[in-house]
Amino acid sequence: MYKVNHKAVLLVFLLQIIVGGVWYASAPSIFLDRFVVDGLLARPSISLVLGFLVSVLMYLYFTAWLLSKVKGISGVGRFFLVVGLWLFAVLPNTMFVCAYLGFDSSEMIFLLSYCAINIAIAAIILPLWRSSRSIFKD
Repeated sequence: MYKVNHKAVLLVFLLQIIVGGVWYASAPSIFLDRFVVDGLLARPSISLVLGFLVSVLMYLYFTAWLLSKVKGISGVGRFFLVVGLWLFAVLPNTMFVCAYLGFDSSEMIFLLSYCAINIAIAAIILPLWRSSRSIFKD
C-alpha cells in the first residue's frame, strides 16, 4: 500500500469503536425504543456489527490512501479535505438513511453528533500523523 500509516488508521479505528461504545451506552431511551421488540431490546446481529466494523475500517483506509496521494497541501488543508469528504460523501447518505428509516429530528441529531465526533477524530489524527517510511518509491 502506498504511504498509508497503518498505525494511525488502527488508532483512529479503535478510538472510534470506543466512542461508539460510549455513545451507544449513553443513548437516550427514546432512541433505543425503536429497537424494542415485544418488550425486549433487539440487539444487532453479529453479521451487522461485523459489516459495520469492516465498512468503517475500509472508509478509514480509503481516507488515508487519499491523503497519501494528495501532494502540496498543508496539515490544515488535509484536515479540511477529510472533513469535506465527510460533508459531501458521507453526510448526505447518512441523512438519506435517517429519512428512509423515519428518524425524527432529535434522533437524527443524536446520530449525526456521533458521526461528527468520529470525523473529528479522523480529521485530527490521519492528516497529522503521516507515514514515516515506505518500501515503495515514488
